[in-house]
Amino acid sequence: MKLSPPLTLARSVLLAGALLAGLGSSGTVLAAAPKSLPTCQVIFDAGSSGTRLAVFVRKGRDWEEHLGPKVSALADPVREIRGRHHADMQAVNTEVANALDAIRHDGPKDDKGEPEWQGFDWASQCWVEGAQIFATAGMRLAEQEHPALSAALWSDVRQRLSDRLQDRLGRTVPVEARTLTGFEEGLYAWLAVRQERKGRSDFGIAEMGGASSQVTFPCKRCEASDDATRMVKVDGKSMRIYSYSFLGLGQDEAPHTLGVAPSCAYGAGVDHPGWKALDCASTLALQDATQSIVDPYNFEHGQRGSHRRIPTERADSPRWFLTGSFNYMNPNDVNTNCLGRGKYVGEEAVACFRPIYLQRYLQALHIPVTAPRAASSWTLGAVICSANQCLRQSPPPLCRWSAQGCLQP
Repeated sequence: MKLSPPLTLARSVLLAGALLAGLGSSGTVLAAAPKSLPTCQVIFDAGSSGTRLAVFVRKGRDWEEHLGPKVSALADPVREIRGRHHADMQAVNTEVANALDAIRHDGPKDDKGEPEWQGFDWASQCWVEGAQIFATAGMRLAEQEHPALSAALWSDVRQRLSDRLQDRLGRTVPVEARTLTGFEEGLYAWLAVRQERKGRSDFGIAEMGGASSQVTFPCKRCEASDDATRMVKVDGKSMRIYSYSFLGLGQDEAPHTLGVAPSCAYGAGVDHPGWKALDCASTLALQDATQSIVDPYNFEHGQRGSHRRIPTERADSPRWFLTGSFNYMNPNDVNTNCLGRGKYVGEEAVACFRPIYLQRYLQALHIPVTAPRAASSWTLGAVICSANQCLRQSPPPLCRWSAQGCLQP
């Protein structure tokens, strides 16, 4: 579905696109950074629970992260959740733009007397090359439900950020504002882990989020025709990367898409002597007869909901890292919350379901539950990709969450 914003916004989109194109061309549109300042990128993580600002400053081959305030989630007024309504879209977008000023000073004191964030005056301490505001699975769901409102939101927030940056810097800065594809989200998390591993590429990752889950790995033996593969530029060399995101299999959405049977209830083993974890796991309709994994919310051939087999056996390396919410997986959770009713921070209705689901999901991917954990920040991966134009030669993005394809704001 192509949606036309107001003329002034359309012109700003074209201008931003032209500037982005100029970054990689021989005739650079943007002014060169003064030698006295390091270059930096502004990025907003527009997640399902809120929008977090960070400024990444280049330090040789590394990036120094300056975290700023966390404000309202972009998707909330579109989806009308957490007390937000459609009429609140501009107010939320204003909060996002205001974060650019807030990060320049220390945040308010927390209960320990420490600032919630350390101030970083990006306007004077680095040369801003570009700004990005990227949303993940929460906004994918918003675009499914309300594509026209979502397109209007993206146009508005892009304009506000562009205006604020120009006001503070006195020059035009390219601004990219959109929902990430599942391929990108997985790739960026993989790039962030790779950065922590000092540039080693011999691994894959499984990442668990709230609404979606990603699996990403280098795969020379994967079919080039597989739409989950892309040629990605990594350290100047092209690699075939497989990356897929299951929308609806994040740990918060899975109870809704798969259902929580009585045998998965909090303290199920207390009420049913002889209970075993398999009693719950066997109720999770996670795979079909071909062992393909259910993909609840993505579209396939115009239909919402499909299955996908992930060729993890073809991965270049047998080494895997678990990231995202897998970092909080505890093998004792089944005993604590299924065989008993132990202390649980969160919704007790899923206290037993969640640890069994996480294990069952990894088994379906043929990834060891005992694989090492890794911290990752997809925002760092996005900055790395942007700086190196890692997807410049890849096909257009594939927005699986929409039957009409990617929004064209």
